[in-house]
Amino acid sequence: MGRNDCGQLGDGTTSEAVLPVAVASNVVAVAAGTLHSLYVQADGTLWAMGWNSYGQLGDGTTSDAVLPVAVAGDVVAVAAGDVHSLFVKTDGTLWAMGNNDAGQLGNGTWSQQHTPIQVASSVITVAAGNYHSLFTTADGTLWGMGDNAHGQLGDGTTSAINLPIAVAGNVVTAAAGNQHTLFVTADGTLWGMGYNGDGELGDGTTTSTNQPVTITNNVVAVAAGQWHSLYVDHGR
Repeated sequence: MGRNDCGQLGDGTTSEAVLPVAVASNVVAVAAGTLHSLYVQADGTLWAMGWNSYGQLGDGTTSDAVLPVAVAGDVVAVAAGDVHSLFVKTDGTLWAMGNNDAGQLGNGTWSQQHTPIQVASSVITVAAGNYHSLFTTADGTLWGMGDNAHGQLGDGTTSAINLPIAVAGNVVTAAAGNQHTLFVTADGTLWGMGYNGDGELGDGTTTSTNQPVTITNNVVAVAAGQWHSLYVDHGR
């Protein structure tokens, strides 16, 4: 439901939908970019629809799709940024496609990719901000790449990075907002970095930071919007 001017609802039209429209069945994972959508079916097939000017659908074209197009198989996790997409396969490999102006695809270039390219291995989770990307590996390391103008990669700089850099260890989950990042370590500590002009880091200030700051404890889940953040603590 909602806006559909680029076909991001996948119903074969570009008409806004104020009620839910059925798109697919047997879906196990889903992600929404600004004007494109991704979903994974139980058989591991990744499908994409909507805006595709930067190749974010990964079908080898830059044509919008008003119906879902099959992109890859053996997929277990997916994430969508503004105009880029990421997915993880059953073998733990991380793949990316779409806009790469800020290095958010993590392949060492600044070039668009219209088909998926492999970025990393041993990947467990993945998240996408507007122009930065995050993933965790099996050893608990959090990695980041892409836009870093407000320090959202947490490396102590504000320089864009087009190859993954290690951000933190013992990480169990992470979330990416527009220009801020949140992650939870194995002991339940919630950390944040990046843009904080609206207080989205929750540290009692509106000062952005290019290094992780502790926010709270006993956290089990976290999510990031454009300019706000949410978390669930233990027992709630």
